[in-house]
Parts: sequence; structure tokens; C-alpha cells
Amino acid sequence: MATTNTGSRLILPGLGRLYVALHDLAYAAFRVASGTMLATFGYSKLFVAGGMARDIALFKSLHLWPAAPLAYLTSGLEFFGGLLIALGLLTRPIAAMLTVQFVVIVVMVMIPRGANYQLSVVWLGAFFYLAIRGGGRWSLDRIFGKEF
Repeated sequence: MATTNTGSRLILPGLGRLYVALHDLAYAAFRVASGTMLATFGYSKLFVAGGMARDIALFKSLHLWPAAPLAYLTSGLEFFGGLLIALGLLTRPIAAMLTVQFVVIVVMVMIPRGANYQLSVVWLGAFFYLAIRGGGRWSLDRIFGKEF
């Protein structure tokens, strides 16, 4: 019986080669999708009318000071960090910062307000995984030959 690159036995052994062949592509697609989707959230906050005002008001309501700089910092991390994640550049440090940001979002914003926190937990898991794994084979980190 064929095995995967994790050593588990496959029910359909003929798929083993396909899984191994697509492993790096699947990881790159995961990284690009995660980064670009997050960048859209940051974009809407930074560049769409009223986006930053809502974020600053949220930070004030949470008693996080200075509210405006923190709102710009987190929205900038979502937009620019998302783009860097998608490109696979500085993947580990950006993903680590986003992991911390999403812990704060889940613990301080979503759960206490009774909001649907499930998507934020998925983001948290995704960025934690990227922080541990790095940019992968198809990333600018790999092209430059330097990673954190």
C-alpha cells in the first residue's frame, strides 16, 4: 500500500504520487489565498470611506489607547502583511504578528461581544501554521535564500 509524505497509508494508493507532486503547489495556494483574502479586509479599512473611523471607534470602545495609531497599525498589518504573506516575503515574522493580532481579536473582541468568532479562529490557525512553516518552496523567501 502506498504512503503519503507523512507516512500514513492511503486507501487509494494510486493517488500517492499526485499528493506528493501537488504538495508544494497546495501550500503555495493556501498561502496566497490566506494573504490576499486578509489584504482585502485591510484594504477596505484603510482605503474605503468610513473604514478607519469604524476601526478607531472599535478601539476606543475597547479602551485601547492610542486608538487611532493602533487601528492604523492593525489595518496596515492586515493589508500590507496580507500582501507579503501572499508573496511569501518575510512570511514567518508577518504571520507571527498576525497570529498575535488574531488572538487579541478572538479574546478581546469576538468572544466578549458574543460575535461569531469561528472565522477569526480559522485565520488564527492559518497564520500560526504559516509562522511555523514559513514561505515554502514557491515564495520570495525561498528565492532570496533567507528566512527567519
